[in-house]
Amino acid sequence: MYKYFIVIILTLGILLFPKVILASDRNIFGLHLTQTSDIDDAAKIVNSNGGDWGWATIVIRTDQLDYQTWQDFFNKCRKYHIIPIIRLATINQNGVWKKPEYADIDNLANFLNSLNWPTLDQHIILFNEVNHAQEWGGTVDPKSYTDISIYAIQKFKSLNSHFILLSAGLDLAAPQKLPDFESAENFINVVTQYNREYWQQIDGIASHSYPNHGFVGTPNDSGEHSILGYQWELATLKNFGITKNFPVYITETGWPHREGESNNNIFYTTTTTASFLIDALSKWQKDDRVVAVTPFIFNYPYAPFDHFSWIDKSEIIYPAYQKVIDLPKNANQPEQLFKYISVKIQLPLFMFPNNEYSGQLILKNEGQSIWGEKKSQFCLIPQASSNITLDSLCSDDQQIVPGQTETFSFKFKLGSQQENSFLSWQGLPHFEINSVLPMITNAQIYRPENGIIDRIKRFYYEVFK
Repeated sequence: MYKYFIVIILTLGILLFPKVILASDRNIFGLHLTQTSDIDDAAKIVNSNGGDWGWATIVIRTDQLDYQTWQDFFNKCRKYHIIPIIRLATINQNGVWKKPEYADIDNLANFLNSLNWPTLDQHIILFNEVNHAQEWGGTVDPKSYTDISIYAIQKFKSLNSHFILLSAGLDLAAPQKLPDFESAENFINVVTQYNREYWQQIDGIASHSYPNHGFVGTPNDSGEHSILGYQWELATLKNFGITKNFPVYITETGWPHREGESNNNIFYTTTTTASFLIDALSKWQKDDRVVAVTPFIFNYPYAPFDHFSWIDKSEIIYPAYQKVIDLPKNANQPEQLFKYISVKIQLPLFMFPNNEYSGQLILKNEGQSIWGEKKSQFCLIPQASSNITLDSLCSDDQQIVPGQTETFSFKFKLGSQQENSFLSWQGLPHFEINSVLPMITNAQIYRPENGIIDRIKRFYYEVFK
């Protein structure tokens, strides 16, 4: 009897408390990408097993501002439902990243603002691990970083208020060893003492919450050098008197694995690193301050990051990571700009009352969303004058991407003429329909508004009035 009782209790435990890792109402999961071409394969992982609108972090350099490359990347993010996080970078000169100039900020901001992003909020990280000298022109300089960051925030926001500016992820394990390194605490302190306005203007924190030291910590560790390093960062800001509540984007994290170009037995096997990542995701998911997590790195099977790469040199995902891919995930619902313009309307040359007519309207998608996505029709409600019966404009389940035009057919019926008769649909201008030569004929004949016809009508009206 006792054995049966134990079996029942275990069964109920499995049914009532299943191991659903990503169980809250948001999708924090994403990946850190090496190049824009990674998006096709990464999307299958980011939004696997119920996921939607997951995340991808990727770097843009000042020498990589090719419009078509990045617009194609954003178009694929839109298609695959990926929210991009773009980290700014300059160029690497002899192992040192050039310190950005104000002109670099202008070029990056203007370029990124020229692109059609997949979502309304557009996430930007202001450079990388700037408490390393090699990441900031060869010298750790919190004050110049603060100045340039405030300029960047103001520049991006002046172009588009929907840019979300994130602080640079710091190396939380860096020692206090100037001029090459500055500890994260000292770096944050100098920025705060120099200009506290930086923290008021920044929109969120990019965190590199790695399992340090040596990337061999466990998911159960806490503190500055752990996967909960972001909690230490937030607490440190509070200690320095910064009361603002920041959303957190963990844009670098994860465990290097033993497997690589050559084995490194200091690290764990992929079986262990995948298991650790699953446990870590469970912890991050429970913290509402964490918006996104993009483990480093999806595709870099060569030194120096071969031990972090999810993919080997044969372009095959390490099998152990399938358990991460199989995790149940949730759906984000990011806001998108819904915008369209009328390109051309085609109506009959002449129309008579109490007759039904056909017309066509060409619309151009100038927003961020894909019309007719997921079998939901794109429809515009008619808003015609009261004497006109008019069809809705619907896409018939066709998918219309931004920049594309589409021809919509519709039917309408004219009643008696009244002042200011017009056809229209939500968000579109009025297409007016006027009487033709009303002073010289008793017949009611109508014509779409046209510059030449209107001038002739006014001429005859003046002659016969």
